Amino acid sequence: MTHAPAEALATEIGTQVASLTLGTNLFDSTVRAFDSNVPKNSVFVWNGGGPPPLRTMSEPNEIRKAVVMLTVRNNSYGTGNSLIIEIMNALRAQSISTYLDLVLSSGAHRDLGQDKEGLHHFGTDFILTYQEP
Repeated sequence: MTHAPAEALATEIGTQVASLTLGTNLFDSTVRAFDSNVPKNSVFVWNGGGPPPLRTMSEPNEIRKAVVMLTVRNNSYGTGNSLIIEIMNALRAQSISTYLDLVLSSGAHRDLGQDKEGLHHFGTDFILTYQEP
């Protein structure tokens, strides 16, 4: 089975957080400029690399840990801050089908500041562990 960690995490967020809908205000992509298809207040989830796979000498399979990055963009500091905390809390102790583990990479999110349009950005990373043949 081929895994797509960012897509899996975005799908899980869409099921756990009622205010987010995949393809509407939740995207499996890097941060995109707002336009008629991407609202100012959006969440972006994308693959961010990870450590080398762990191989066992007698097995053809690898254990992989994918870092998945998440950014919340919002015109309100308070709303964006609350949303990223809601996402982090919703995924705490959750499991995603076909993945061995899902953890936050740190205990707190990052406040990334404002862009030139005055939109606030917040970020965090998740680590998804899976086995790939």
